[in-house]
Amino acid sequence: MNLIRVAQLRQTASLDGWNDIVGSAFAGCVVDAEAQNFEGRLGACNIDGLGFVKIKAQASKVRRWARHAPANRSGAALLHLQAAGTGINRQGKCEAVIHAGDGAICDPDQKYGIDFLTPYEMFVLELPQQNIWLRQPGFDLERAAGQTIDSHRSRLLLAFIQAAWEQLGCLGEDAEWRECVSRVATDLALRAIGQSVEMEGAGTQMRRAVMDYIRANMTDPGLRTGAIAKALSVSPRSVQTVFERMSTTASAFILEQRLKRAAERLRAERGRTSITQIAFDCGFSDSAYFSRCFHKVYGVSPRAYFTV
Repeated sequence: MNLIRVAQLRQTASLDGWNDIVGSAFAGCVVDAEAQNFEGRLGACNIDGLGFVKIKAQASKVRRWARHAPANRSGAALLHLQAAGTGINRQGKCEAVIHAGDGAICDPDQKYGIDFLTPYEMFVLELPQQNIWLRQPGFDLERAAGQTIDSHRSRLLLAFIQAAWEQLGCLGEDAEWRECVSRVATDLALRAIGQSVEMEGAGTQMRRAVMDYIRANMTDPGLRTGAIAKALSVSPRSVQTVFERMSTTASAFILEQRLKRAAERLRAERGRTSITQIAFDCGFSDSAYFSRCFHKVYGVSPRAYFTV
């Protein structure tokens, strides 16, 4: 079963200890503060592929990738949601003062910094770019990085995440609730982003065409890079580039989306439709292969999934 994965809550009373904690959660991050005595707490979880981090710490300066760039793309966008305190968020040419309830978009693969002027509490929401591009293919993280999001929508998103965080125990026992929380958090985040950021950016036309074609042909077992490229009259390399920016491949992306659809059908049907039929309806030509893939991702067989 694709259970909620919760990292052990970690806390420290020293700056060196805090750097170890933050560095393990956010590669390339370095924290600087006036004194070595430093109190900080960090907890993290993953709900159906959506990453959540809660941080509570003293006033400090955070720098990421100040000395070097990441070796690989993360394939994600970050939303920094300030729950308490004040900070100055900087990335690229953007600089914004963030108060409680405010939020900003961040590119985790590019240099950025945050000066926390006061003790603070923050939630960081990690959104896979493929989830964004399925709904908003015009989104360009390089252009959006550092921009703030609409304050009314950021406050609503923050309130939802805070409530979900307090109920992590029950989410671990209920697949439908986990899927619901992940979907609603994504919907709220995308609406906040869409309201605040100019969407059309580099590669938008190609990305939109690829995503539209995949959505329309998800049930076709022959949906592959070559078929997409032929249908759009472009080179296979052009299609591959779209998925490279998401740190994935066309085949992996299509498989993930098919499994998500199958999981939704299994929960909705609860045995009223055969597993083989659901597999075929979701684009699988081999029910045994579907079952193996499903078990690998969700930890149980398709038949056991809707009975848990």
